[in-house]
Amino acid sequence: MEKLTLLRNRMKAQGIDAYIITGADAHGSGYVTDYWKTRAWLSGFTGSNGMVVVTRDKAGLWTDGRYFVQAAKELEGSGIDLYKMEEPGVPTYQAFLKAQLPQGGRVGFDGRTLSVQSYDALRRQLNEKAATYEYALDLIDGMWTDRPLVPSHPAFAHDIRFAGLSSCEKLAIVRGEMAKKDIGGYVVTALDDIAWLLNIRGGDVLYTPVCYAYLFITPSQAHVFIDAAKLQGIPLPGFTKHPYEGFTEFMRGLRSAELGKGKLFFNANKTHVLLGEAIPRAVAVNRNVSDDIIPLLKAKKSEAELANIRNAYIKEGVVWVRMLKWLEEQIQAPGELNLREGDITRKLRELRNAQADYIGDSFATIAAYGANAASAHYNPGPQGAEIAREGFLLIDSGAQYLDGTTDTTRTVPVGPLTDEMRRNFTLVLKGHIALVMAVFPSGTTGHQIDILARQHLWRDGLNYRHGTGHGIGYVLCVHEGPHNIATKHNTVALAPGMMASNEPGMYKDGEYGIRIENILCVREALETEYGTFLGFESLTFCPIDTRAIVPEMLTAAEGEYLNQYHKATYEALSPYLNEAEKAWLKKGYANF
Repeated sequence: MEKLTLLRNRMKAQGIDAYIITGADAHGSGYVTDYWKTRAWLSGFTGSNGMVVVTRDKAGLWTDGRYFVQAAKELEGSGIDLYKMEEPGVPTYQAFLKAQLPQGGRVGFDGRTLSVQSYDALRRQLNEKAATYEYALDLIDGMWTDRPLVPSHPAFAHDIRFAGLSSCEKLAIVRGEMAKKDIGGYVVTALDDIAWLLNIRGGDVLYTPVCYAYLFITPSQAHVFIDAAKLQGIPLPGFTKHPYEGFTEFMRGLRSAELGKGKLFFNANKTHVLLGEAIPRAVAVNRNVSDDIIPLLKAKKSEAELANIRNAYIKEGVVWVRMLKWLEEQIQAPGELNLREGDITRKLRELRNAQADYIGDSFATIAAYGANAASAHYNPGPQGAEIAREGFLLIDSGAQYLDGTTDTTRTVPVGPLTDEMRRNFTLVLKGHIALVMAVFPSGTTGHQIDILARQHLWRDGLNYRHGTGHGIGYVLCVHEGPHNIATKHNTVALAPGMMASNEPGMYKDGEYGIRIENILCVREALETEYGTFLGFESLTFCPIDTRAIVPEMLTAAEGEYLNQYHKATYEALSPYLNEAEKAWLKKGYANF
């Protein structure tokens, strides 16, 4: 509450009627470094998605269904109300501002943290208010006296044996796509897009091995804006290097003649307002998100990349088997159970450290016991809650290896389950199996098949408030577009080489949570007179706990899939396991 009062005093001094805090960085990154966590500093809410709006007498946080439970707890005492996005009767933050802002009111925000697309939507909503905007106003900076610095860690080359293509080869492909789309200048702001093209990785962003940089590409020139100290010993042939801070000024000096007959392209969803406003008005632009080039190239993994990724998932499967075996031994040991959620995180990291080419986790491990798992993105912190010998333990964890990014979720019974728990676990599993077994025509989007994972839950009046599947990067972001599998409409068709998670769930507030997640790869399934049909290859090798299943709820086909999956898991992992581990895996997950 004290921080909110201080912010309002600063707003009043600057003549600001409403202030927006996104908690985003200047590149639209999924995870942000501590410097950018302004929303968390002000509100206490630590989730990865949210927007805070503060007016002279009201304040609200908008977040999605993954974080409703968490946000309600973390906002207590902050003076900030929770607005549950996309729930009936809940206004958007733009509609809230329209209702609260006086005529001719002044709206402020740090323009580095709001996208051009979001700014346009805001102005459309507030058009009737004749609002004015101060988009170069970081009010939090002067309040946050011990604000961390923006990190600057050395980059490292992602070797060609992992990357598959050189940066020069990738640049040629990008320029070929630019020519097809009549793009004379290509602005690249997303850090994972830049890392993919340059074949570099870094340590500037937690869990995502990227470094802060911008790119600008024309048919004859390529410019990279980056702290030169990051690139010591890394040649970038074909690229002219500039200081990171100089990109906005560089764009301000851009002239149409430099683009030939083509337009300047920037992704309005990934380009911040300060940068967008710096582009001269005389320069013709294309800012359609669907015309962005690198995201689609990056999403379709090559066969060389997939060969490496499969190896990473075998290593990760070994880690999970060893962790699950260890967990079972802790549960079954006589005497008092001295086990906390944080112990799961430490055990996974210990086991990953023994694997080749492990460079870090791909997100903060979710080890959620009992009611904690009802918050889909629960973070246990260093210690977490105590685990007891009853109910469910949900574990969602992933790693960054030089040969792939992983993400796996399993829900494990750690003691007696209720009939309701077992039934709901089986419903989630049935949806998981229905999606991985799907065959669909080429051109199908993830939106069109999302129902396969939800159908069994829906029949019981149940649902989950998150997407079924997200794309996943290659030693990059664990959440990657442009495709997904979700109820929200997405026009990007699934295509061979794309990776997507398969993670239906079910959450009961105050009691438990269930989620089962494997990573899938889109592959061609068959060709008929009706065209090409696609299906999925499961990349994840990790047993699914059969003790929580209600057997009579599975069809013969579902039971056979589960048996074949566990057989494939044993065959893939057993060469890397000792005799005790192999015996545990074979005994626990024999034919169901």
